[in-house]
Amino acid sequence: MAEVRQYREHIIRFTVQRCPIALYWRARGTIKYTEAGKSWTFITTGAIDTFSTEAEAGHGFIQPAQKWIDNRLGS
Repeated sequence: MAEVRQYREHIIRFTVQRCPIALYWRARGTIKYTEAGKSWTFITTGAIDTFSTEAEAGHGFIQPAQKWIDNRLGS
C-alpha cells in the first residue's frame, strides 16, 4: 500500500517493497509538485538494494524527496 506524505504543500507518494531476489528493501514513488497554479508529477526512486528494513527504505526515500522540494523552492 502506498504511503502519502505532504511536505510544504506538495504531495509525496511512495511504496516500499522487498527485492524478490535479495534481502534488501527499496522504495519508489512520485512527487506531485504544484507551483503557480500548475502541477507536475515526478517519478523517483530511493537508493536501491541498500536498506535492510522497510522503515529504513521509507525514510531513505522521504529525505531525498523533501530535499528535492526544498531545492526546487530555493530554500
